[in-house]
Amino acid sequence: MKKIIFFFLLFISFSYGETVFLNQSSFYTGDFGIARIKGFEKNARYEIVLKNKYGRWAFPVKEDTAFFSVPLLVKGKYISFYLKKNGKVVFSKRLKVKHKKYRVSKIWVKKRKITKEVLKRIKEENNLLRKTFKVYTEKLFIEKKMHKPLKKLIVTTPFGAKRIINGKKRSYHWGTDFKGKTGDPIFASLSGKVVVARDMFFTGKTVVINHGLGLYTLYAHMSRIDVKEGDFVKAGDIIGRVGSTGRSTAPHLHFGVYINDIKADPMLVLSKRFDNN
Repeated sequence: MKKIIFFFLLFISFSYGETVFLNQSSFYTGDFGIARIKGFEKNARYEIVLKNKYGRWAFPVKEDTAFFSVPLLVKGKYISFYLKKNGKVVFSKRLKVKHKKYRVSKIWVKKRKITKEVLKRIKEENNLLRKTFKVYTEKLFIEKKMHKPLKKLIVTTPFGAKRIINGKKRSYHWGTDFKGKTGDPIFASLSGKVVVARDMFFTGKTVVINHGLGLYTLYAHMSRIDVKEGDFVKAGDIIGRVGSTGRSTAPHLHFGVYINDIKADPMLVLSKRFDNN
């Protein structure tokens, strides 16, 4: 019996030198994970990999603290967490995955003519965001917890909702929509560098902030942008105002969180602390 128990513990978690402390042992789909690495070597090449038979997702590691996200659409009850060093696995742990049920979101928006020029614009903007979210920098924030992007957070459409737009099935809702009035101030959730501040076809007036360690936040549908690309902001700084630009039905803030271009549930991230496990 003791041999069986020992084998099970070995299967759940093992280490060849580095030890990883995670902020939790089970994760919801769309959840945000924090890994602290004991024995981290600055000159080594590290990577976090989440993997099961349904998929594989990788996250860069440059410091002894690293972030990752369990994808919304991951299947299965478990997923394996690997820390790789110079291409070899040095730590592994089996994580339980809890699946949420997401509601259907039906909206009707004014149709806009889609020309070749518009399609080109949409493709270029999507490529810009995908490329932006893949850029990894050092940690740029010092806050222990995220600042609320609005003074009062009233969810109108949650992360993960299945979208039906003008009667047609679309993708999932990759952020959280918060109720707001036109002109309400929008606050930076953490310190960081503004890497996108422009008008985009779907998200309207949009700001993206790089917080370092692969963590980005996105603020969309603004009526006004109060920062410019290249600015450094602190948590709580006003970066714009609530509006209804882009594909939108009413004034609100669409708030998104990305870790190495993997979407995370903003409400789960807002509840985390970055200074402990």
